[in-house]
Amino acid sequence: MPTWMFDTVALIDYYHGRPGVLSYLESILDGQANGTFSTVTELELWQGIRPGEEERHEALLALLERVPLDGTIARRAGQLRRQIGLERLSLPDAAIAASADLSGCTLLTRNTRDFVALETMISVEFYANE
Repeated sequence: MPTWMFDTVALIDYYHGRPGVLSYLESILDGQANGTFSTVTELELWQGIRPGEEERHEALLALLERVPLDGTIARRAGQLRRQIGLERLSLPDAAIAASADLSGCTLLTRNTRDFVALETMISVEFYANE
């Protein structure tokens, strides 16, 4: 059974009803896959939640498993940034990628710009914004 780590873009796409990510969430609801998110993604999402959206946001996060940051993830994020280049991989994206890598998940994103360089280092699945 696949386990995906939804990055921030993937969950924002869900909120906006973009179809590319919907099949992944449907497979979780159907029990065909597992889903996770990094606490970094949670932080990034909370900063953009508007009044009245809190309940929907919390319901979505309740479907997925939170992967908390720890020292091992911090170390791996630093390694990824050094390997890719500090200017090419932001600290939040490195932490999300490290969280996926160390929890055995495939990082799910539409964000090829920031994550394509990691394809040879971690498991990444890109979906189209159909």
